[in-house]
Amino acid sequence: MILTGMLSCDDGLGPSQSTKHTTTHEYDPSINQNKQPTSPDPDLTQKESNRWIWQKPELVIRKIGDLDNKTVVDIGAGPYGYFSFIIAGKTPAKKVIALDIDEEAVKFMNDARKLLPDARRDKFETRLVKPNDPMLKSNEADVVLIVNTVTYFNDAVDYLTNLRRGISTGGRLVIIDFKKRTTTIGPNLSDRIAIGELEIVLKKAGYSNIEFDDRTLDYQYIVTAYK
Repeated sequence: MILTGMLSCDDGLGPSQSTKHTTTHEYDPSINQNKQPTSPDPDLTQKESNRWIWQKPELVIRKIGDLDNKTVVDIGAGPYGYFSFIIAGKTPAKKVIALDIDEEAVKFMNDARKLLPDARRDKFETRLVKPNDPMLKSNEADVVLIVNTVTYFNDAVDYLTNLRRGISTGGRLVIIDFKKRTTTIGPNLSDRIAIGELEIVLKKAGYSNIEFDDRTLDYQYIVTAYK
């Protein structure tokens, strides 16, 4: 589990090593858009390099807004903490909590945490959570990030309602997922949620001041909602 490239706060997130994790949130352009991968490509190094291009993580983090002294929660952070480690290594966030329902993914991220610089290691935390419950304390999170994960919730309204309790007053939820149209990267169209559908879900879950951005990223939208 050598991830020094990933965890450098100077160089940013670089290529990762392959894991035994059986699912992935990565989408390779060489994979047909109508076939969602169920296991990692044998060479995740190339796939992760591709993601750096189309996911534009540093641009995404700038779009998320001010993280100074904020507690950031990354839901569905596995299999290897893509955004969690960038935020922990390159932003002034006070704390980063990486959540996943997969025990192996959590173990991998916890091991990789050791490669962060000492000053940043203490602010990185992993948690194994339930599929229907982020298990946050009341008002614990200032910013919640959900990338390529919202469509996996069995009941999105119930999950996001429960999640809202863990967001501080005035805190924000940022959801990034694939546009519901044919793209060369991404899951099956049936496994995507349209931006309008997501708006309805968020309103039912009690969120307000919902903002939409479907231009910054080529394949994905960024939706920000406030408690």
